Amino acid sequence: MKDKSRVYDFSTFFILIAITAFFSVFGKGFLKPANLSTIINQASFLAIIGVAQLAVILTGGINLSIGSTMALSTVLCGPMLLSESAVPVIVPVLLVVLFGAGVGAINGLMVTKLNIPAFLATFATMYVARGAAWLYIGKGVYYGINESIRFLAMGEILKIGSFRVTMPMLIVVIFLLVMWFCFEKTNFGRRIYFTGSNPLTAEFSGVPTKSIVLLVHMLSGLISGFAGIMYIARLNAADANLGTQYHFDAISVALIGGAVMSGGVGSVWGVAGGALIISVIQSGMNNMQIPTEIQKAFLGVIIILAVFFNAFLQDKKMKAGNDKPTKK
Repeated sequence: MKDKSRVYDFSTFFILIAITAFFSVFGKGFLKPANLSTIINQASFLAIIGVAQLAVILTGGINLSIGSTMALSTVLCGPMLLSESAVPVIVPVLLVVLFGAGVGAINGLMVTKLNIPAFLATFATMYVARGAAWLYIGKGVYYGINESIRFLAMGEILKIGSFRVTMPMLIVVIFLLVMWFCFEKTNFGRRIYFTGSNPLTAEFSGVPTKSIVLLVHMLSGLISGFAGIMYIARLNAADANLGTQYHFDAISVALIGGAVMSGGVGSVWGVAGGALIISVIQSGMNNMQIPTEIQKAFLGVIIILAVFFNAFLQDKKMKAGNDKPTKK
């Protein structure tokens, strides 16, 4: 008989099924292949920034500078990302990712060396990075992104009926697999969870917790830079206003996906489920022509219910695990 505690790991997907069923009943044509393709494609972008947030949340921190990091890193490399640039595409893409990691390193150093709480450190970085982007580009916009980069966010791989399999879908699957392996199958990943669940015990056990926190912030910044590439490719433009609310989106995705703000709990696949839930809600409410203001209120309620439901199932999982008979 399989351990029933494993069932509780799928709490996010229970929520996803329930919400999808709701909109399937009350929405028109919600389950049409073309609409499902759009939902999954939208969720692909959300999943990337969700993982950027998850990385920091797992250590008990938070990153409010995700959107600003995306804006600054892409604006700094803006001229090289345009179609008329003679620079090989791989150069600005790598630079954007490295700039993102650099911003993350600054966050990590403030947290570990200056002992500034992650909330305050990344809150300050959010404004500094956004201001730096404004100083660099002003009100200008870099328009006309290189077509090779555009393909990353707009390309179509194949079409099955009216269901489009896009590049973002393929990219996010590869990305999620890599991040799942990093968090779940490596010593680094295990140390992240240990640091978040019990930092004092982790430190006394020989885990370099400050180094882990620094690396996690760098990883979050690196992923933010990657997300910046994906988003400007989708928008076909880079400017200082990119991602003004994306840190909130990232937090929503991570929390709905089962992450806990105190750290040590959360998974890449939960984030993927959280991204799908938000995309389903947005698509379903647009389909039902619900006003934007009500959509935001409804999403807030969903976040509260999802966090409560995840906490309830995690508690059940712990009890089921404790009740499991030991082998003799």
